[in-house]
Amino acid sequence: MNLKLTLGLIIFSISICYSQTTFKVEDDISYPDLRVRIGDDVSYPDIRIRIGSDVSYEDITVGVTDNKSQANFIITESSYPDYKIRASDDVSYPDLRLRVGDDVSYPDLRIEIKKSGTVDYLVYTEKDFISMTDLVIALLPAINHHTEYENDSLKELFEDN
Repeated sequence: MNLKLTLGLIIFSISICYSQTTFKVEDDISYPDLRVRIGDDVSYPDIRIRIGSDVSYEDITVGVTDNKSQANFIITESSYPDYKIRASDDVSYPDLRLRVGDDVSYPDLRIEIKKSGTVDYLVYTEKDFISMTDLVIALLPAINHHTEYENDSLKELFEDN
């Protein structure tokens, strides 16, 4: 009995340590957990993010992987993701406004996209192509952490974790 309990605790601990967060991102998703207006010309942004492959003094580094088991965050096409996010540059009544691009002035956060090497976070997508919107939405938990949980919409979305 003691061996079974020990093995159960070990398996549970490993699954918690290597958990992955899944996001379904679309511009017309029904009943989203969060509505995000995202683009390079968003007015009155809550968070400004400079992102690209040539970012100096980065706060976060990210890579895209083709190995789902290595990823921290997953863009899924499943009907049962952890979070459903409506995101585009023209979302009405957004919960969160993000100005995102490679030339954003006075960014709150700098994210470097790396093609190889060691990164802070890995993202996997089930879509044929990963857009900048998908990549930024997948990084919302990391953005929340690195902005020190200052945004109320992100804090509320991830409060259970």
